[in-house]
Amino acid sequence: MLRLILVAFVCLPWTPAFAFQAAGHIGSNLHAVADDLLGIVGPAEPSQLTEKQRFQLYVVSTAGPVPLLGEALAAGIGQWRNSPEEWGQGWGAYGQRYGSNLAYNAVRQTITYGTSVVFREDNRYFASQKHGFWPRTGYAVLSTVTARNPDGHRTFSVSSVTGVLSGSAISSMWGPPSWKGVGNIGKNAGISFAATAGFNLVREFLSDVLHRPAK
Repeated sequence: MLRLILVAFVCLPWTPAFAFQAAGHIGSNLHAVADDLLGIVGPAEPSQLTEKQRFQLYVVSTAGPVPLLGEALAAGIGQWRNSPEEWGQGWGAYGQRYGSNLAYNAVRQTITYGTSVVFREDNRYFASQKHGFWPRTGYAVLSTVTARNPDGHRTFSVSSVTGVLSGSAISSMWGPPSWKGVGNIGKNAGISFAATAGFNLVREFLSDVLHRPAK
């Protein structure tokens, strides 16, 4: 069961890619769908982020198909592992896990959005201009905690990090005892950073499947 859940989690972001390949004659429009609707793959080239685009990205990241399905799969993994164990098993427990995941993501994305407005940070994922597996992997992982300033330079992302840490701390308020305390909050935040890094890796190499312009 766990293997099936993990396979589904890994394959989820790739699902549109296979559909896109089947309709390659409208590739440019399909790239736009992936960028703007699903929020899976960022633009191939950095571009100026408008406040309208920032808000649209916030909505997609909070209530788009990827977070809705991704959090459902994450809740399934939590159910299989019985984590947190205080919530037990059954459909009621699964609903509690799923609802908690969605609430955490909503808090995280809201704080990230608000903070990015203040610091004028662009947290979109852009395909790297690097060559080779390891340089591109390093870029994807580092992008978890970096953002672009209006001048185009990459810098530490105050908004992304604040969103994860604040979301983990706030979710501990409605979570079970095993979520409370600085150590447990830090552990949950670490899991969120790791999951985001993994998703960035998918987005980096998904660009190859979508046949992005040559770097």
